[in-house]
Amino acid sequence: MKTKFTFGLVVAMALMAGVASAQSKDQKFGFGIGLEGALPTSAGYDYGGGATARIAVPITDAGAITGTTGVMAFIPKSISGLDTKAQLNIPIKAGYRHMLSDNFYALGEAGFTIARVYSPTVSGSSAAVTSVSSTNFTYSVGVGYKLGFLNPSLRYEGYSSSGFIGLRLGFGL
Repeated sequence: MKTKFTFGLVVAMALMAGVASAQSKDQKFGFGIGLEGALPTSAGYDYGGGATARIAVPITDAGAITGTTGVMAFIPKSISGLDTKAQLNIPIKAGYRHMLSDNFYALGEAGFTIARVYSPTVSGSSAAVTSVSSTNFTYSVGVGYKLGFLNPSLRYEGYSSSGFIGLRLGFGL
């Protein structure tokens, strides 16, 4: 897991740095951080949350290429008598944001998510928590509204077999 995380983080940083350095002097790129809330669509989780960082590099007056990474934690539903842990997701996505008006925009991104899932297992009279790491294709579509420094957005983010409805309160961009 540490190797996948490190590789993913290095790739994301390299992409963001490369995109930022490829700009002309006339273009400005935006950077923002965001607090995330999530409502999972899979039955095994109650809610989720986390933090993300996003860059946007303008390519037209209304369009920008985006890059997003961060960490999300999903809290599992409680199982009587068993210790459970949050699922951790690290998304690494690139996409396109299109301004539909001065403040309203649509955003689509795709990439991959490194996930660590913890599962309780029972063997006889003892219980333990095991973990499995995986990398999944990820996509998201959403809308947002720029309010000066604040940037709230709503999206659906999907994985191979699950997803969530996310609300992001971004600062910057």
